[in-house]
Amino acid sequence: MLITLLNDGALISIGYDHVIASSVPERWNITFLFSIATVLGSVGCLASLLLLAMALDSNRPGSIFANAGLPPLEYGKVVTMLYMQVSLTAFLTLFSARTQERFFFMVLPSPILFCAAAASLIVSTFLASYWPEGDLDGLPVKGLALGDYSLWPLWVWIYCIIWWIIQDALKVAWFKFCSHFGLFKPELVDRVYFEELNRKLPPQPEDKH
Repeated sequence: MLITLLNDGALISIGYDHVIASSVPERWNITFLFSIATVLGSVGCLASLLLLAMALDSNRPGSIFANAGLPPLEYGKVVTMLYMQVSLTAFLTLFSARTQERFFFMVLPSPILFCAAAASLIVSTFLASYWPEGDLDGLPVKGLALGDYSLWPLWVWIYCIIWWIIQDALKVAWFKFCSHFGLFKPELVDRVYFEELNRKLPPQPEDKH
């Protein structure tokens, strides 16, 4: 529920974002949008599953976390870590999705969108870092910054940013792949719709004045 509340606040502000307007009327290319959503969502899902597997395996000698010099995680912190990762990934995906075929840094967000997203990211990080130890909806939870090792929030941020860069690169690559091979025809939607619109409109009388 926290993810939904914070995410909705950022999504509302996207109505004030910077956009590159089309020169002709547009229509939804649902097939292509579904394919892009699949690419973005699959990367986020893979990142979550991989982090969960590594976190649950952290108590085993020779695990990825152990080889990296990181301490084992108790289950309450595993739950909180997944909340933080899913929350950050959702907000970062917004910055990738909004630029379409461009990289996320090529079209700067509006100040309103940036501030709303930054506030949501800060709140999510704070909650995941300092949530008091206890049970929440029947699950044990504990803030990642509590206890002897307090750098877990930093590592989660680094992990999310790495996967965000991978996600954005795959998005751009998928746009180029579809455009090159004519798959779903992402770049032809505006022109096709404009031609269809011209065929349906009745001819306009000439102005004799």
